Amino acid sequence: MPNMLAYTIKGGINSNDYPQVFVGQGSGKAAFIPTNRVDDSYWFYFLERSNPKTKVYDVTVPGSANSSVPAGLQTYFDNPDLLFGVVTQYLSTLHVPQGALYTFLTTFGAGRALQQLEQIHTSMGCGYFGHVTYALIGQGGPRGGPNPPPPSYEASSIHHQAMIEMSLMPQMNGQPPYSICDCYTF
Repeated sequence: MPNMLAYTIKGGINSNDYPQVFVGQGSGKAAFIPTNRVDDSYWFYFLERSNPKTKVYDVTVPGSANSSVPAGLQTYFDNPDLLFGVVTQYLSTLHVPQGALYTFLTTFGAGRALQQLEQIHTSMGCGYFGHVTYALIGQGGPRGGPNPPPPSYEASSIHHQAMIEMSLMPQMNGQPPYSICDCYTF
């Protein structure tokens, strides 16, 4: 089996608890945080599949923009040479995804973890839990058509940071590009 890289994503549930992404392990790991760290926000990031220790682009969007897809993001999500992530920082329950953003996230793999936050918001009310955390990761590429989309993974929580622990696996010859593997590196 080729050498894999640890791939760990952490959302933020408390004020000033910003999202973090770690690729690799030990002294050779790469760590990423939002360029702009803002409470009550969504952080979209994109890594190169050929070298996932390289961040291509990131943008932080206020939680209040929870019903629209940020301009220009479709191009990055549709690129099969990228890994994508959406991670929240101290997201208000008032700002869980709605409308076009909700549909966009489900197109790229959001499911039960996002539905859990939606149900809490709609059945218990936006003030019952003040803040939530959510993370969605996957491989870019167009969705729809005859081929199944690459897998996506998500996590959410109302009590602690959303965490996703996966691995990035190269091809069988040990060479890039890397794909997300639903297993631990160790």
